[in-house]
Amino acid sequence: MSLLDVLQEKLSGKNVKIVLPEGEDERVLTAATQLQATDYVTPVLLGNKANVEALATEKGLDLSNLEIIDPETSELKAELVEAFVERRKGKATQEQAEQMLKDVNYFGTMLVYTGKAEGLVSGAAHSTGDTVRPALQIIKTKPGVSKTSGIFFMIKDDQQYIFGDCAINPTLEAQDLAEIAIESAKICTKLWHVTTCCNVELLY
Repeated sequence: MSLLDVLQEKLSGKNVKIVLPEGEDERVLTAATQLQATDYVTPVLLGNKANVEALATEKGLDLSNLEIIDPETSELKAELVEAFVERRKGKATQEQAEQMLKDVNYFGTMLVYTGKAEGLVSGAAHSTGDTVRPALQIIKTKPGVSKTSGIFFMIKDDQQYIFGDCAINPTLEAQDLAEIAIESAKICTKLWHVTTCCNVELLY
C-alpha cells in the first residue's frame, strides 16, 4: 500500500483540519481546492483574502467552501497573541507577539497549538528555517526527545523510504543519529501498522 493510500485510509471520514499558510501560492491554492473535495482533509488557507480570491479567479478555482483566514484581520488574532505571550513567557512582549503573528507560519502554528487545527503543511514558498522555527518555539519536541529532526518520504516504484534527518541538523553526534533513527522507525511503524519497520541504515 502506498503512502498516500495509507494516509487516505487513516483519515477517511475524519475531515482533519490542516492549515496551509501559503494560501497565496498557486500550487497550494490548487491543492487546497482538490483536498476540499475529499472527506479526509479540511484545508484552511492563510493569506490576504483579496489576494487569494483574485488568484483563484485568475486560475479558475472554486473557493466557495474553503475557509480563508487573514492573520492581519482575523478575530482570532487577540486570542492567539495572548496564548503566544504565555507560551513564550519572558521571551516575547505583547507588541513582539503581535508582530510575529503577522507571519503566516507563526499564525498557523498557533492555530495548531491552541487546538483549532490538527496540523500544518508549509514550505512551498518558505525556507526550511522559516517553516520549522515557529514549531521549535511553540510546539517543541515531545517528552524524552532531545533533538528535533525532519524526514523525507522517498517513493520509487513499489519501494518506499524514509530519510531522516536531511534538513534540520547540520552536525550530529552518534547519540543524536541513534535517536533520529529510532524516531524515524517509529513513524514508519505507526504509518504502516507493522510491528517491525523496514531496514534502518545510518549514512554519515
